[in-house]
Amino acid sequence: MATSFAATVGKWASESEARMTAVRRRSVELLAEDMSNTKPNGGHVPFLTGNLARSLTASTEGMPKTSETPTAGGNVGLITATLRLDQPCWLGYQAIYARRRNYGYVGADVLGRVFNEPGDYFVEHAIQSWPKIVAKAVKEMGG
Repeated sequence: MATSFAATVGKWASESEARMTAVRRRSVELLAEDMSNTKPNGGHVPFLTGNLARSLTASTEGMPKTSETPTAGGNVGLITATLRLDQPCWLGYQAIYARRRNYGYVGADVLGRVFNEPGDYFVEHAIQSWPKIVAKAVKEMGG
């Protein structure tokens, strides 16, 4: 029995959406890996205690908030596992000093200590890698 054109197109559309969702989820995971890859491991995130890299978290509700307390680790896998194709996703660092480490800081802090620290621009490095990240995800998903 021949399959109808509508059934063939419907199956193709369903499979395409599933593949796009899988590529998107994997792309976000790979972006998070890049955003938490430390300098000693070949990445761009500075490393002293590991708190900065571990503080990367994901959210579908908005940009994750910073926190004064050390973080327990990321939740990217939990978020991406159920991420829908039409759903926004934010990646952000909870470490309160993440912005200063990324962009650098020149000036005095509240204790009067003077700093002149260059930025590491680890977020920008990860963003710049987005096209390669998506291409890698497509390849991994069999595209």
